[in-house]
Amino acid sequence: MERAAGGEGARPNDTALQQRVRELEAQVQGQAREIRAFEKIEVLQDRSRELEVENRTLQEKVAELHTFLNLSKTLSATLNMEELFRLALHLIGRSLHVDAYSLMLLDEAGERLVVKAAFGLPEDGGPGLALRLGEGISGLVAQTGQAMLVPDASAESRFLEQECFPQQHGSFICVPLRIKGREVIGVLNAQKPEPHGFSLGDMDLFQAVANQVAAALENAQLYQRTKELSARDDLTGLFNRRHFFDNLEKEIQRARRYRRVFSLLMLDLDDFKGYNDTHGHLRGDEALKEVARLLLANSRRADVVGRFGGEEFVVLLPEINKQGAAVVAEKMRAAVEQYSFFGRETQPGGRLTVTLGLVTYPVDSEDGLELVDLADRALYAGKQQGGNRVSDSPAPGGAPLRST
Repeated sequence: MERAAGGEGARPNDTALQQRVRELEAQVQGQAREIRAFEKIEVLQDRSRELEVENRTLQEKVAELHTFLNLSKTLSATLNMEELFRLALHLIGRSLHVDAYSLMLLDEAGERLVVKAAFGLPEDGGPGLALRLGEGISGLVAQTGQAMLVPDASAESRFLEQECFPQQHGSFICVPLRIKGREVIGVLNAQKPEPHGFSLGDMDLFQAVANQVAAALENAQLYQRTKELSARDDLTGLFNRRHFFDNLEKEIQRARRYRRVFSLLMLDLDDFKGYNDTHGHLRGDEALKEVARLLLANSRRADVVGRFGGEEFVVLLPEINKQGAAVVAEKMRAAVEQYSFFGRETQPGGRLTVTLGLVTYPVDSEDGLELVDLADRALYAGKQQGGNRVSDSPAPGGAPLRST
């Protein structure tokens, strides 16, 4: 009876303990669920942060692509070479995030690469610096048409100091500029200070930039050639009358602003009607072309040599006073007189000659049309004195005022 009583007395305690155990187990399980939930939240938060970083990176890339496209459009629409060079450099810097880069073009002979625009280069490595075709990495890329990626410039024997960059170490990339997908007209260069700073993907992007720049350069060069042709005389290749007057006005503005001088020559072939009548207009045209070549051969690059009309020529001489212009005019006169033109023996004195009128700004006038008129009158005075001479004294009355 006592065991029974004792056993019956233990059951409530067991029940209570079991209940407590179940409560504790439930509590543990609940806490475990909370821990798992918190862990999931932390994982989600970490992932959220990762996604935010990825999203920012994607947004930056999208913004870069928009910039690339906008710059490419602007580049394609630019016909001014200097502005095109500036935009090309901006496009390189924005697309590759580099601090030193340059654009080099082949010269007319196709023998040298000349720096046309650059950024981040030392003073002696800017525009005008040149490399021979095949010289250095840049010259090699221009010669072969194959892009090159140099992981470490200090370990590349073909990399030259003249490659224009301030560091002789770091990574270097050079891609060709091609027009119509074939002809190489130059190269684009870029450098980073750290070795292995460029990837193959960077080279692909850089080549895409180069293709955009090359297409824009081709358009600009075509425009410049068309513009130049419109300013040229069809027969002689000299500047035409309209271009001469445009340059005369610009020279007057420059001389007025900086208080400089310039001179103007007007030339006319003596008795050229007789030459045409004797030998025909085709021979006359050949004589005019020869005179044009003689004038160019006896002038400077800065001078503007043009055909004014018929057998008349004009020469604009910047930064030359009357005495200096007289020396130039005499050289031109003598060159024509001594040249062996076809049929010159039929001309008076057995020679084809020219007479020149000379005026100087601002001594004779500060007005463009008046300067031309005075040069024409001086020419007319020289004709009255027998021709084949240089005259700087306008004849009274003289020839009528020339108009544009």
